Parts: sequence; C-alpha cells; structure tokens
Amino acid sequence: MTSRLHFNSIKISSKIEYNILLKKLKIFLWIGPVFDFTVFILFFCIGVSNVKYSYLALISLIHLSITTLNFFNSDGKYAIGAKEDSRIAFELVRSFTICGNGEIPYESKRILTDTHMEIADGITLEKFDVNDLWNFLNNISFFTNSLLSFLNKDLLIIHPSTLNFFENLINDFDDIKKYDYRQVEKTSIAIIYYFISKKLKEKTFYPDDDIINKVYAGCNSIYFRKLFDLYFNSNNDNIEYLIDKKNMPNYISHCEGYNKLLINIINLYKNTLI
Repeated sequence: MTSRLHFNSIKISSKIEYNILLKKLKIFLWIGPVFDFTVFILFFCIGVSNVKYSYLALISLIHLSITTLNFFNSDGKYAIGAKEDSRIAFELVRSFTICGNGEIPYESKRILTDTHMEIADGITLEKFDVNDLWNFLNNISFFTNSLLSFLNKDLLIIHPSTLNFFENLINDFDDIKKYDYRQVEKTSIAIIYYFISKKLKEKTFYPDDDIINKVYAGCNSIYFRKLFDLYFNSNNDNIEYLIDKKNMPNYISHCEGYNKLLINIINLYKNTLI
C-alpha cells in the first residue's frame, strides 16, 4: 500500500479519491497511538490494583512517554497537521503514492499536480520569520518535495512560485543562520536540490561562490556534499558512492519510494551532463 512499506503506488484518479485516501491515511496513523494508549491503560490498571504487579504501572508510564514522544515527532505531525494544513496533507498523500517498485499511474500524477498547483496558489511568500517557523518548515517541505517529484516526473509541472521560494531562501540564508541555526542544514540541502534543477535545465549554470560556500558549510551531510560535487565539480568518482543506498541518509535509505528520487537525480546527471 505505501512507499514506506515498499509496495506499489496507490492510484488516485479524482480529487474525491484524493480526499478519501487522505482520510484513510489519517485513520491509519492513529491506529498505533490508540493501541499504545490501550496497552498503557491495561497495564497501568493491573499495576495499581495489584501490588505484586506494581512494576507494570511504572513500565506502562515509561512506555506511554516514549510512544507519545515518537508520535509527535513522526506520524503525529501528519495525523494532526494534515487536518489543519493542506501542505502537510499533500505531503502525506504524496509520500504514500510515490512508488518504490514501479511507475506512478498518470492519473495519480495529474491529481497530485492539480493539488500542488492549488496549494501553491494559496501560499504567500514572505521573508524568513523566526517567530513563524510553522509556516517556514511547511513551505520548505512542500516546495522541496514538489521539486523532487517534478524532477522524477511524478509531478507534471510545478508552480512558478516554487522557483521564487528557493530564490527567497537564498536571499534569507544569512537570517536563517543568524536567528535559527537548526534550520541551516535543511535549508542548505533544499538549495542544493534547487541548484541541481537549474543545472539540468541550463548546463552552463554555476552558482555564485558566495552562496556555494555558505551552503557547503551549512550542509553537514557527506552524501549531499558529494552530490553537489558531482553536479558542479564534475567529480564522477562520487557516482558509485551516491548510488549505493547504504550511503544515503537513514530517513531515505530504508524507503524505496524515497531513495528512488535520489537515484533518479544521479541518473539524470549521467544521462544529461556526462
């Protein structure tokens, strides 16, 4: 069913099916927390009602704390946020429709593209504001993942504001570093993807040295540094390293639906720029 579980892509052919899938996915994401809470209630009640099994009460509290933390750091963002923000909802559906083992049906691409355009139409691009990280983080996720899907031909077109967003990101880089250094690496990787897309469109493109130095210094990932060197320093020796899934970041390497996007970027280099 999902790219996370390495199954085939889900086919959606209308906005109604998009919304139905979204509802099903939100229910799916709540199954784990409901089960964990049920286990907590069961063991906690046993522990407080029987001294012999009092240790179960402590274990259940620890279990609840860990599962709650994990929920809000992962699936909780989508289970709760998808109801409040169309960008999160889009990312949830997108992550369950990108296909690790084959091609995405054209109908799914069309619906995802239409939804992407609709959401982007409603986004007002603004200067980075450290007091509005929710908006910044959702925008960077939405536009970066949309760009990746477009490069992989999983989106038919991307909204013109996508390019404007990345140009704003470059202009705001110093402020992002100054006011919230935690966002520098995420920003650097997003800009690297943007530069790659420009390179694929215009072979002679090369970023200004000033922003290159900032992005390179802000990116602690060896993998993405090597990806940048491949495209802009023609370091073909990096290809074998980059195409090996074991070298990819953990959140990508174990998911066929995600690592195929990176493999595609490497193949685009081999087919277009060599």
